[in-house]
Amino acid sequence: MKLSKRVFLIIFFIIFILGSFLRFYQLGATPNSLNWDEVSWGYSAYSVLQTGKDEYGEAFPLSFRAFGDYKQPFYVYATILPVALFDLNAFSTRFPSAFFGSLSILFVFFLTFEIFRKEKYAKTVALLSMFFFAVSPWSIQFSRVAFEANVGLFFILLGSWFFIRGLHQKKYWYFFVSAVALSVSAYTYHSDKLFAPLLFVVLIIYGWKYFINKRVLTIILLIVFAFCNLFWLIDSRTTARGQGVLFTANKAQLNEIPIAQMQYDNEHGDPLGTLVHNRRVVIAQQYVTNYLDHFNPNWLFIKGDNPRHHAPSMGILYFANIAFILLGIFYLLKNKPYVSSILFAWLLLAPVASSLAVEAPNASRSLIFLPTWHIFEAFGWWYAYTSLKNTKLKIMLLIPLLFLFLNIIYFFHQYFVHTNTNFQRDWQFGYKEAVAYPKENTDKRTIFSKNLEQPYIFYLFYTKYSPEKYLKTGGSSRLNEKCYAIDNAYFGDCLDTIKSGNRYVSSGSEVLKKGKEIKRFNYQNGKPATTIYINE
Repeated sequence: MKLSKRVFLIIFFIIFILGSFLRFYQLGATPNSLNWDEVSWGYSAYSVLQTGKDEYGEAFPLSFRAFGDYKQPFYVYATILPVALFDLNAFSTRFPSAFFGSLSILFVFFLTFEIFRKEKYAKTVALLSMFFFAVSPWSIQFSRVAFEANVGLFFILLGSWFFIRGLHQKKYWYFFVSAVALSVSAYTYHSDKLFAPLLFVVLIIYGWKYFINKRVLTIILLIVFAFCNLFWLIDSRTTARGQGVLFTANKAQLNEIPIAQMQYDNEHGDPLGTLVHNRRVVIAQQYVTNYLDHFNPNWLFIKGDNPRHHAPSMGILYFANIAFILLGIFYLLKNKPYVSSILFAWLLLAPVASSLAVEAPNASRSLIFLPTWHIFEAFGWWYAYTSLKNTKLKIMLLIPLLFLFLNIIYFFHQYFVHTNTNFQRDWQFGYKEAVAYPKENTDKRTIFSKNLEQPYIFYLFYTKYSPEKYLKTGGSSRLNEKCYAIDNAYFGDCLDTIKSGNRYVSSGSEVLKKGKEIKRFNYQNGKPATTIYINE
C-alpha cells in the first residue's frame, strides 16, 4: 500500500498531534498530585534558577543529591526553562518529560524508516510504529510524569537514528552526534549508563561493512564516546543509586543458599557440589530469573509493577497486540534477519541493567524496551494485512482492530479517570493539601510527622520557598539533624518538642494524643491521607 505524499504528511501530523495531546492534556492534573521525586526535580531546578546551586548549596552540580541518593543532572537542567516560563508547579516540572516524550514519537518514525528505508513498505511500517508509540500506555504513562527515564529514551532514539542514518549517508559527523546523544542519555538516567555503551558497540558491529576499513574513524569514535562518559564515570556519587538497588545488596536473598548442602560438600570433599552450591550460583540464578521476567506476558500486558508505572487494572502494553507482536517478530526473523538484527539486539539488551535490581522487572528501569515492542506490533499488523490476499479475509482484521480500539479506549478511561482515584496513595495525595494549610498560617508552629515521606521537599516546593533563604540557614545539609526547622515548619523527629497550640500534620490514620483534629484530607475511598491537629 503506497501513500501519496500529501496523505502521508496528513497522517504523520495527525499522529504526532494526537500523541502530543495525550502527553500534555491535563498534564498538571493527572496524576493529580506529585510524588517526592517530582517535587525534588522541580525544586532543584527552581534552586539552580534562583541561586545557581542545588538544595545542598553545590553550584551547578553534575549529580543532584536528594534523599541520600544522587540523581543524574539532565532532567534538572531541562526543567529550569519551564520553571522560568510557567513558575514552579506540576505543569512546569512535568513539562520536559511530556516534551521529550512527544519528540520521541517523531524519532520512532525516523528510526524505523531509516532501518528499513530500502524496503517499499518502510513509510507504512514507520507510520504504524509511530502510531502505536503515540498511543502506547507505557509511553503515555511515563511522558506525563517527571520520569527521567523517559527523557533518556529520547536520546537513545536520537543517537540510534543518527548512527544508522550515518551508515546510509556515509557522513562521519552523524556518528559523532550519535555518540554525544547516547552519552547524554547516561547523564539522564542510571540504566542508560549500561545500555547506551552496549548499544553503541552493537551499532558499530551492525555497521561493520562500513567500519571494517575505517579503523582510525572507529578508534576516534570510541575515544569520543568514552570521553563524553568520563565525567559520570569519575564521579562515584553517580553510581551510588545503582549500587543501592542491586539485588546483590540484599543479603537475605543471597543467604538463600543450601547451607546443609554446602556443609555436606565440605565434609565429603565433593568438588562438583562446591562448584554448584555457592553464592555465585545464587547470584547467577537470580539474575537469569530477573532477566526472563522482563518477557513475562503477565507483567507486560496484564499486571505491570509499581502502580506509578501503569494505569489501574492493566499492564504496560495493549493486550490486544500480543498476537501481532509475535507475528511481527516471526516476519522479521524469517524475512529480514540482518536488517532487523539491531532491533533484536536492542530487545535483548534492554533488560540487562534493570535485571540487576532488587525489584525486577521494573517499567522505569526497562523503559528502553519500548520502541522495539511497537515496531514489532507495526510489522505484525502490516504482515497480517498484506498476507491476506482476499478482500473478505482482510475484512476479518476488523475484529482484532475493534478489540485494539476498545483496549485503547479502556486505557484512556483507566488512566484519565481512575488514576486520580485508585492510585492516590501511590502519588502521595494529601501532601500538597497538608502543606497549604500551615502555609496560610506561618505565624503558628507546625510539626510534620516523621512518618510522612520527605515532607520538607513538599513544603519547599508548594510554598515556593526562597532557595537563597533556605541555603543561608544550611539548606538540606540539616536533614541529618534529629529535628530541624524551615521558619515555623518543623521536620524530622520533632514530636517531643510539641507544645500547646502547635499544629501537627500526621500521616494516614496516625492520631495525635491530646490533639484536636482541625482538618483532614481523605483519599477517594474515605481513608485519611493526611490529618492536621492542634495540640491542646
